[in-house]
Parts: sequence; structure tokens; C-alpha cells
Amino acid sequence: MRAAVIKTPTPLSSIFSPKVLDGGKPRDNPDMVGARGGGFSFFPGVETEVELFDEGSGLKLELNGKAVSFPPTEKAVEVVRKAYGLNGLVVVKHRIHVPIATGFGTSAASALSVILALTHLAGKPMTLRQAVKLTHYVELECRTGLNSEAGFGKTGLVLVLREGSPDYSMTDEIPLPSGTKLVSVVAGRVRTPEAIASTERLQQLEKIGDMFVDRILQSPTPANFLTQARAFAEKAGLVSREVHEVFKELENLPTIGFAQNMVGHATHALVYKEDVEKVVSALSKKFPQHTIVVGETGASINLNPLKNS
Repeated sequence: MRAAVIKTPTPLSSIFSPKVLDGGKPRDNPDMVGARGGGFSFFPGVETEVELFDEGSGLKLELNGKAVSFPPTEKAVEVVRKAYGLNGLVVVKHRIHVPIATGFGTSAASALSVILALTHLAGKPMTLRQAVKLTHYVELECRTGLNSEAGFGKTGLVLVLREGSPDYSMTDEIPLPSGTKLVSVVAGRVRTPEAIASTERLQQLEKIGDMFVDRILQSPTPANFLTQARAFAEKAGLVSREVHEVFKELENLPTIGFAQNMVGHATHALVYKEDVEKVVSALSKKFPQHTIVVGETGASINLNPLKNS
């Protein structure tokens, strides 16, 4: 048995402009499908243990201690098996530190962690760029995200200036002030396909998204990024009643700025460390029914092989 543990941040998305159509028809080249936009590297995100047994077959999968079906992980294992003719039993145990299906990018983080760990255990280690490319294909096939994976390798506030796989995409970063954290209020889940289901909706979101991404680039600061990302969510009609209520509360709290998770009934605020306790306390009192998560930015991906047995 060979085993490894990998820790990855999650690519929390704040704004997106879907790039999946040309002339109203779906793009046929997956390397050019994705989204412009941006968001944050959020840690702690996903911690994954992968075990590879020479004997046996199939996949055993646990998520936070429970046996589950999780398509991004299942597809990631399938992709690696096909690429390397890999046999044997694969055991994957995810510990996901943020709520799933709320715009944190847990599917991309889970798929990437499995691809990096499993290829390493198979004796065919990948660079991050190679693994991100496979993650891009997994996300598209599972319909769990549009270019969330583009942020891996960046450690702060990530901009996706051109969509697609690493062969085509272009990314950048907005520097963050030192001593900041992210505070997220999660009110509920949204399945990504439900939020961007029709051709007309995709075209509308693309037009609105491009407008607000361009406004971010006119003044690339964290505060303006979050202001424009929030305006995008409101203009696009993505702000639910629960999110609007959290926005109203955050207006009166000491934050650098705040926006909605894409796509989820959740918000995130960039806060100086000295103000985190005050912000969390106020939000906890106002929204005891919601989940509050505090995270760091700037974390890297760590892969740690375990002793073979």
C-alpha cells in the first residue's frame, strides 16, 4: 500500500463571466471553455488522504468520515486510471473544511488533490500546471465549476483574465494587505448548473460579468474588486433574500469589502485580523442559523507521502 496526504486551499469565486458559447452555440474546444472573473484562495480548504493498493480494484470514497458518491473525485480517479493504465484499489478520504456547493470551489480542490496525490503514488508525478489542466476537464465534465481551478498556484486575490485550460487561460493577482482574513457567512447551497441553466442566461451573465470585470481592472484594488463583484451579483439577479440580509449587516461592520460566493447562498468579507473577532461576533448574533467560516489567504498546496506498508 502506498499513501499520501495533500492539503489544498479552495478557489473561492467572487465574480464570473461564463465563456462557454460562440454565436449562441456551445464551444467545442474544452481548452477554450471557462470563465473570466476572480476570487480568493481560501484556507483551510480540502485535506485529502489517498491510498493505492496493488491488490483489489475500484474506488472507496469517504467525505468527512462518511461513504459518499462525489462525482469530481470519481472522475479524477477515472482520468488518472485511463492515463496510466492504473490498476488496484484506490481509497480516497476527503476532509472538507468549508460547506460544499456554496461557491468555495470544493469540487475543483478535491479533484486536483486526488490527481496530484494519485499520480505521485503511481510513480508518474505531475506538475501543478499539468494537474490543473486535468482538473479543468473534470470540472467541465461534471459541470461543477467554470475555471475555478485557474486560481491554483496563486495565493491571494486571483483574477482570471482569459478563460480556459492552462494552455489558453491568463491569470493575474491583486496584492492583498498583510494581516487580513476572510469571513464567510453561509446560508445555503446552490447547484452550479441550476444557476446558469439556459443559453439566454449564460449570454446575460457573460455581458454583465465582462462589464464588472472591466471595472475591476480600471482600479485593481481589493476594495474595488469586492465592490464590483457585489454589484455584479446584484445586477445579475443572483442575490437571494438571505444574502441581501447579510450584506446589510456587513455594511455596518469594519471590513475592507464583501461580496457573494459564486454560486451560493453565501457571502465573504475581507477583514483585518484585529477586526475579525468583532465581525464574527456581530454576524453570529445576527444570524445564529447560518454557518460562519473564517479562513486565511496565501496558503500553498502541500503534498506529503506517507510511509509505504
